[in-house]
Amino acid sequence: MTDWSTPFDDDSFFLSETNPTATVDQRELEALALEVVRDPVIVAAREHAKQRFVIMGGGPGVIPAEAMADLDAKLDEWAFHYTVNALNSDANHPKVLGHGYGPPHDWLEMNVPGCRGLGTAENPDNHYSFIPIDGNARFVLHGKVWDRDNSVGDCPMFLTSNLSQSVNVSWVDWRRIPIAEDGTFQVTIDPTPAEGRPNHLQSSIDTKYLFIRDGRQHWDQVPHAYRIERLDPPAAPPRPLEELTAMAARFMVDDVPMNMFFKQMIDFLPTNSLSEVSHSSQYGGMQTQKLLRGKLDLDDDEAYVLTLDHGGSDYWVLTLYDWWAMSGNFWSRTSSLNDTQVVANADGTTTFVFSIQDPGVHNWVDTLDLHQTRFLQRWQLMPTSVGEDGRLWAGGEPSATGQVVKLADLKDVLPPETRWVTPEEREQQLTERFASFQRRHAV
Repeated sequence: MTDWSTPFDDDSFFLSETNPTATVDQRELEALALEVVRDPVIVAAREHAKQRFVIMGGGPGVIPAEAMADLDAKLDEWAFHYTVNALNSDANHPKVLGHGYGPPHDWLEMNVPGCRGLGTAENPDNHYSFIPIDGNARFVLHGKVWDRDNSVGDCPMFLTSNLSQSVNVSWVDWRRIPIAEDGTFQVTIDPTPAEGRPNHLQSSIDTKYLFIRDGRQHWDQVPHAYRIERLDPPAAPPRPLEELTAMAARFMVDDVPMNMFFKQMIDFLPTNSLSEVSHSSQYGGMQTQKLLRGKLDLDDDEAYVLTLDHGGSDYWVLTLYDWWAMSGNFWSRTSSLNDTQVVANADGTTTFVFSIQDPGVHNWVDTLDLHQTRFLQRWQLMPTSVGEDGRLWAGGEPSATGQVVKLADLKDVLPPETRWVTPEEREQQLTERFASFQRRHAV
């Protein structure tokens, strides 16, 4: 029986002294997924999912050519995402699966595909973890702040009841979880009410996953270490691989409509416009987060200038997505920018320039050579208040304004204190960005 009194002293489980996401669980799940994703059952399901995306997107006559160009590569990530998640879907024998919604990476002697998805619109700053949960059983999440001097800025935890992790059953505010002197903490999970316990998640009969977002406010920050313990005996033996493979195939087809809804949530906006600022929970996000959506279609000589007031947020991030609401090569291009990666205006607001061509502005949102793009602005670590439902909700009043201008007219509309960069300074910015990103998979 596992000795859970010291769950972080097991040298055989954690494969790196500096990266707690490199674990035996992670290696085994990814290695098995690399084999299973080639199974004919998965290959057929991937093609079925592709058909659904194309049909729901309006077909080749409606879907832009630049969106159709690399659709197969995106479906490869979609298939891997649901394969590796299905392999860790047995709540009787749960594991911690990290690097969810993550980009391709090489580590642990494996070349691992990305596992993002069309419509997912993930936050590139986050390390996402998935743990299968039985809503009728008792669990304990054992956590540890791995690097006390360089820990993540935010870490919301949710119980969810669907594959897209968008239907929240319950959640805890990371800022309220007690942390011991050695950096360890626990979160209990079972059907009983929290009754004042800040580190308890009350499960329901439809609970499927514990969903954790370790938010890297600085990209060199280290996610927490996690191990999951099921306190009740397993109710069944481990599921056979054939059953898990069939489950993965079903997952990747069944979840298309929900993810197309996430895409349409942005797509219904008029071109080159913004939504109102709203709580993410209205669309399946976090109650403690506020969200802004934008839809762009820019010519080569145009730019979209966006200015944001952050309304008391202590952590925020803006991310560009393609027509399918999927992030691109954010690790070596500035298609996402958070509060630590930008230069603010004198009044505390932030002004961004979206464009295909590099405008020479530090706060450039690179549209990755795409004309039709979407973006999300997330505000987290907001002032919170207790709503009528007794739950915590994000407060603060973020706001946004935006306009399309010609690149030649940028200096006429940007704040006088705007930071301009030379080609050499841009290269340095990108070099430092990629170096910070590489730490995610260092072992």
